[in-house]
Amino acid sequence: MSERARWVVRVAGTVYLVGVGLLALAVYVDLPGPLSAYGDSTASWPVALNLVAGLVAFGTWRWVNRRNTRPFAVVLLGMGIATVLVLASASYARCPDAGLSTGWSVVTRVVGLITNNYAVDMFAAPGCTTDGVPLALQFARLAQLIVLLVAATSALTALLRTQVDRIAVRWSPRLSVALGVDVTSAPLLTALAVDAERYTLAALTSDPAAPWVAQARAAGWRVVVTDPRRLESISRLITRPGHRHALHRLAVLAPDSTEAQRLMSLVQDVVGERRQVAGPQAVRVLLRIDEAWQAEDWRRRYLSRIPSWIVDTISENEVTARLLVDDALARGVDHVLVTGQSDLTFALVAELAQREREQGLSGEGARVPGVSVVGPDAEQVIEEHALAQSRFGNTRLDRVRAEPARDLDDVVADSVREHRVPALVFSGDVDVTDQRRASRLGATYPGLLVYSRHTEVTGLGGEPLLAQVRAFGSTLDAGRGHPVDSWEQIARLVHEDYVRQFPDPDDPARRPWDELEAFYRESNVRQVLTALGSAVEVGRSWGASADPAAPPSDDQLDRMARAEHESWLRHLGEHDWTWGPTRDRAAKRHPDLLPWDQLSDESREKTRRGVLESLALLEALGYRSFDDPYAAWVRLRRRGEVRAVRRDERWSWSTSDGTVLHGAAGDWEVTDADDPTGASRSVAADVFERTHQPLGGDRWRRVGEVRGRRARPGEVVHTLEGDTTARPGQWLLHGVAGEEWLVSEEHLRASYDEVAEASAT
Repeated sequence: MSERARWVVRVAGTVYLVGVGLLALAVYVDLPGPLSAYGDSTASWPVALNLVAGLVAFGTWRWVNRRNTRPFAVVLLGMGIATVLVLASASYARCPDAGLSTGWSVVTRVVGLITNNYAVDMFAAPGCTTDGVPLALQFARLAQLIVLLVAATSALTALLRTQVDRIAVRWSPRLSVALGVDVTSAPLLTALAVDAERYTLAALTSDPAAPWVAQARAAGWRVVVTDPRRLESISRLITRPGHRHALHRLAVLAPDSTEAQRLMSLVQDVVGERRQVAGPQAVRVLLRIDEAWQAEDWRRRYLSRIPSWIVDTISENEVTARLLVDDALARGVDHVLVTGQSDLTFALVAELAQREREQGLSGEGARVPGVSVVGPDAEQVIEEHALAQSRFGNTRLDRVRAEPARDLDDVVADSVREHRVPALVFSGDVDVTDQRRASRLGATYPGLLVYSRHTEVTGLGGEPLLAQVRAFGSTLDAGRGHPVDSWEQIARLVHEDYVRQFPDPDDPARRPWDELEAFYRESNVRQVLTALGSAVEVGRSWGASADPAAPPSDDQLDRMARAEHESWLRHLGEHDWTWGPTRDRAAKRHPDLLPWDQLSDESREKTRRGVLESLALLEALGYRSFDDPYAAWVRLRRRGEVRAVRRDERWSWSTSDGTVLHGAAGDWEVTDADDPTGASRSVAADVFERTHQPLGGDRWRRVGEVRGRRARPGEVVHTLEGDTTARPGQWLLHGVAGEEWLVSEEHLRASYDEVAEASAT
């Protein structure tokens, strides 16, 4: 809660409480001056003041905590009932019913008021000295009506919760959507809601009784019951009139990686080329891929989608490995023994290799511990680790060795003798025998830190089981209040490296990361993402390759520098910075807030150096780029004529390589006018109408532009008509509605003209 909001709640709350006290006191005492109105049964301003103060206090507190799991209706009901009890008791005690004790009279009348029986006849009795119905009781009656209204509204909302959630999601201009949630990923929903105050949170499920639904609602998510695997279901919720969409955040958390990727493709198909309702911003995506090899591969693959999509992956094994390594480093571990072959074993060694790269960049902190992989498959684990690292041009963990033949007890005994703080991780699948062995080794060697894997534990256990044996289990929750953002982590490391080289504690842009203002943090992340995305735009790739890293050409560097400057220009403009002859952070002025072509040679050269420095830092952290003939997108203009007929039924057609695809009812059957074979294809109705002009009869002219690049042989393309696999020599085209399809080189040259300038991805 901000200081201003806290001040509003305190002042308004104090006014309300004092007002209630004055109303109760005025039943018995004549208050002086203007306060006498609290005892005047015909006065209105004390009631109005108290009502406004109470609503302001509660409304401000409710707004500030709108994403928290507090029971707001219960708080409001409690506040109202307490007010009724205090004021009604004071009022009825002043004139009790004849023939009844004061206490019993007050109890019966107060209970009657709460149950909507508003009795005032006793205030007209001869023995009562009040001047009409006390203002305190009148305000108590108003509070009681509010209590009834809130109770009725809460009950109705509970009954219609699903319908209310659907309506709220359907009309929201800014959505954060979660798909594929299950019990293992449900704890992540709370973290995902922390930084989403500007969005309507929507979790989609086909099972309203799923065990995670209550947890999601408690975390502030609206749960929409629908089939998230159907394109129509997604489309109805996130698309808006005017060829627009409301999606800003997306979390795809299905535990099966194939299902997660399919759901991701489904959402991309729905969004297509639609514009965002609330302005052009990248869609931030968190994609769950538990297998560590695939997670890193997909993280890099989606770099080609920047700036439209910014995709990060989250892996149960990567997050668990990160927690274990964090704990081991915090305890000063200088050697790690890993036993058991699983995805977690691979993730642990990969995490230590990444920490070694990060330490090499900073030159600070304790040395990353060496690793011994113990077990008959130890050599295979290390070979896979080396292969995975080399695919992206990285080196494997320096001090890692295999112990395939020796017994674990012997390796542990040597490690305890040779190292100051050794640790042992049972990273294989959960096994009771391993758990007993972990306990025995922990008891035998009290100085040995042991991590024992358990099914019933999520993350890292709080207290040791015995000695230094700690239980752990797989988790997606990094325990930091939000998911680990790979791009923010890289931005943080790049920023810290810059601050080390150019320290200036008086510069707000060079403060430690945790002390940086949000504006500068966002700018650092923006710079990293721009470097990654602009490299792809100019024909480079961050993916797997045996090719060595190479610096960008002069032309590539100039285009990347222009992209960085334009991104920086937009970022400052969005935060109300303007041009000024000198830099003034307080006044938000900067001399380089000009178009690229109007910059001085010195400023352009400074931007180019910044791009090269970013690329060098990214390479040091394991992200190297290289020229990729399959990465460069070009603009293509349609030309030629076709014959087209709209089909009323579902139908099938075949590509040149024999792949069978399916057109839907309402699609157009299109044949190139100059194609002697008469081969036809389907085009979706909305796409056809935007890309063809009528010439009369069944003849149409092809119009508009698409983007294209050479297709990687073997890549699977998700077309509107079905999946198809690219063959050598084919091109991948990206249309106006986000649709993708493959064409041959021959067809491309015959039906498209290349536009001179390269296209942004």
